[in-house]
Amino acid sequence: MDKDNNNHYLENVNRKIKKLDNIKKQYELQLIDQSKLLEHSNSVSGGLKFTNNMLNDHYNSLLRLLEQQGMIFEMKFTNYIPHQWENLIIIKKSNGYEIQSKAGGFIMMLNNKYSKIIQDVNKKQSQSLIVIRVRDRLALVQLRFNLNIKEVEF
Repeated sequence: MDKDNNNHYLENVNRKIKKLDNIKKQYELQLIDQSKLLEHSNSVSGGLKFTNNMLNDHYNSLLRLLEQQGMIFEMKFTNYIPHQWENLIIIKKSNGYEIQSKAGGFIMMLNNKYSKIIQDVNKKQSQSLIVIRVRDRLALVQLRFNLNIKEVEF
């Protein structure tokens, strides 16, 4: 009987060892899969970082170009009709950017799209709108950013 008990005990131990070996193999396979997934994620992340850096460089280049050259667009005026070559002032308010006449009278609130551009470009600079052409209630205006440009003597 001792021999049978030993055999039974050995069989039990061998079954448990086989079970543990199977579990070990499963964990090894999972580890390999997870390592491959991590490698793939790292390569995708690296690609996204590269793309993000390129997009940031392009965006910053466009902002610098906008700072230097300004932007021309059409605006529809309702209560006030500006004159050609009139300089309108843009003032930051709590709810956005307000367009005022030189005399300080409220004309209108600036569109959110243009407010976002001013907010991105305008760190410590002032800006203005120059009215280039007026037709009925439509005006072609140029948004200019006043840079600290040194005067050059000729």
